[in-house]
Amino acid sequence: MSLKRVPRSGWITYRISKHDVESVSSHSYSVATIALTMSEIIQLRNREVDVEKVLKMALLHDLSESMTFDISKAYLRYLGREGAKLKTHLERKANSRVLADLDNRQLAETFRMTIREYVSASSLEAKIVHCADGLDLLLQVIEYEKMGYSKATLDPIWKETRSKLMRYKLPLADEWLRRLQRARLVQQSRRRRVK
Repeated sequence: MSLKRVPRSGWITYRISKHDVESVSSHSYSVATIALTMSEIIQLRNREVDVEKVLKMALLHDLSESMTFDISKAYLRYLGREGAKLKTHLERKANSRVLADLDNRQLAETFRMTIREYVSASSLEAKIVHCADGLDLLLQVIEYEKMGYSKATLDPIWKETRSKLMRYKLPLADEWLRRLQRARLVQQSRRRRVK
């Protein structure tokens, strides 16, 4: 299944129309662009970053969804405490299945290790991609609000994502988060004036 046709189903939980929901491939491209920009800026600030690894992680971080689709958090809540474990298991199996189809075993193992490193979030590169993933989510919230979707509806995902971003303690991500918060407030202020 092409990731171009897999919707980010979590948005449907937030009452976003199926016609407006972004695809997984659109999200992955955006995450890769944000992660690349972050990596280059962090390097300019004299910190070593493996940019190639960052790009691999960003492009592969949702690979499993080509087989599992986007398993939303709302769905996992119905599964109770075992939901997160089940999702992890399904994603691992899906990644193995997709990578087994590669003709080159060495490349498949490189991709497998890259995905594992991303999941563990233990390296600077993995933290950059996790932050890029969160920042893209917040940019999408702003975009949906521009389209007329309710702030009240989207606030829970904004707050949850902001909390996750802050846990990574990546100064550049914190700077961008503050900019996004200001941009969102400005946008909301304009919308109130128009009404």
